[in-house]
Amino acid sequence: MVNKNLSEQEWVYNYLQKCKKPIPLVLGSRGTWRINRNKAIILVAFTLPDIAVMRDLHNVRKNPIREMKYKDIVYYAVNMVDKKQVEYVIDYWKE
Repeated sequence: MVNKNLSEQEWVYNYLQKCKKPIPLVLGSRGTWRINRNKAIILVAFTLPDIAVMRDLHNVRKNPIREMKYKDIVYYAVNMVDKKQVEYVIDYWKE
């Protein structure tokens, strides 16, 4: 059997099913998340104020906030695709 990689939406949905008090997430901090074959980081939060703070903390204020709807959930996400920023976050989370 082949393991299928989960989509962003599936990953967040599964996380919310297991977590009673969800917190904002940083997806791809191990360098495994890809967008167009390039390493990427996806910031995820469950309120607009939280995603705005996450965007400021990671210095990606100009990156658009996406409102995502999947099954019965709504969340907000911001893509980080700049190579230097992505590598910085990956290195930061290694520590």
